Amino acid sequence: MELIIFSAIEGLQAEVEQLRDVAVLAPSRIDQVQRLLSGSRPPDALYLDDSRGTPLADLWDVTARAQQVGVRVMLGLTGPARAALADAQAAGLPATAERNPVALADWIGVQIGRRRGHGTQRLPVIAIGAAKGGIGKTFATCVLAEGLRRRGLDVLVWDSDISNPGLVPAFRIPASAPSYLHLVQRGPSHWNPTGIQPFIFQPEHTRANQQGWGRIDLLIGSHAVARAENDLRLPDWQGLYQGILALEGYDVVLIDTPPDYLRRPYATHVLQAGGSVVLPTPPGARERMGVGHMLEHFSELAPERLERCSLLFMEPERGVTVTVGMVAELFARRYPRVGSLGTLPREPRLASLADEHDGYISMLDLGPHSCFARATHQVVEALCAHAGLQPRLPMPQTVWWYRFAELFTRRAPILAMSS
Repeated sequence: MELIIFSAIEGLQAEVEQLRDVAVLAPSRIDQVQRLLSGSRPPDALYLDDSRGTPLADLWDVTARAQQVGVRVMLGLTGPARAALADAQAAGLPATAERNPVALADWIGVQIGRRRGHGTQRLPVIAIGAAKGGIGKTFATCVLAEGLRRRGLDVLVWDSDISNPGLVPAFRIPASAPSYLHLVQRGPSHWNPTGIQPFIFQPEHTRANQQGWGRIDLLIGSHAVARAENDLRLPDWQGLYQGILALEGYDVVLIDTPPDYLRRPYATHVLQAGGSVVLPTPPGARERMGVGHMLEHFSELAPERLERCSLLFMEPERGVTVTVGMVAELFARRYPRVGSLGTLPREPRLASLADEHDGYISMLDLGPHSCFARATHQVVEALCAHAGLQPRLPMPQTVWWYRFAELFTRRAPILAMSS
């Protein structure tokens, strides 16, 4: 069932998403609701209230339009429009003055005949977002996944950017790996842990090992640039999202989201649903402008959740005059509630070696004691604290004397033989 919620009541969307077999769409403006009702496939149900300060006349107009296209309407009249509650009920409309998100979600569930999914697990979710392509989003996803794995965590990476499936070459995923697009075509009844599990690809090269590292599994959408007809509707993506959150055996879900955040607001949905968002932030003018657009978008649609956003700064390329420190100061001044995970240095040599390697290999394997590795582990430490993750292993040590000890250990047998 597809349900539109037009409300500013904090926590309501997350509570409604716990109802079984319900895909939620949460527009922020009344004209967006009108457009959804006028589409070729209107939703099954609509809940709207006056918590956004919408005039009562506009609420009546949307209600009438929904009834014309056969959409079930539920009204919440708790503010200035509460005086019209009795009139709405007399007209046969389900209407309530409830404002508590838990009680209100239960009331909505009764109206549409849906109950909560009891006993389901809700995994921590971290979306990697960007307002434009080429900003380092997929690279950040790979690095964070490997860093979390080295802390003993089991990670599920969900490639939601089917327009540019960069995780496929990055993790050397074969064409034989399953695509969750086939699962989506089967319909909502299959979007549950049992239905999702066969579509999770489990590479041999990212398994747990004797060092206590965790594993990385992947949900892949497309092995090449997907055709337009394979694009997911937002309610379908949200329905799959709920099924993924109920999976067992993982500590965290990382989502590589698409850059067209207005048409595919996946990162926004994660933020509204209680997850975290990481925004890769190179210091270039165009890149930081895109990050600013994303933060303005979040400020409008989820202002109470800006603390769940973090910036991941990227060291500039050679010749760029602006520094990370200058850009970090600008963002801290304008968005004081948004945190920072730190800065990833550029290591073109390690990146090139990893890209040209015959199989999958992480930059952390190629340079375990490099500045890049040290910065990555510090960023992952900050991410765990920010997202509430509990690593099973301590942060790897990469300071210079460990590197010296490793080199000495390698040379010791040679010295012994020569003596």
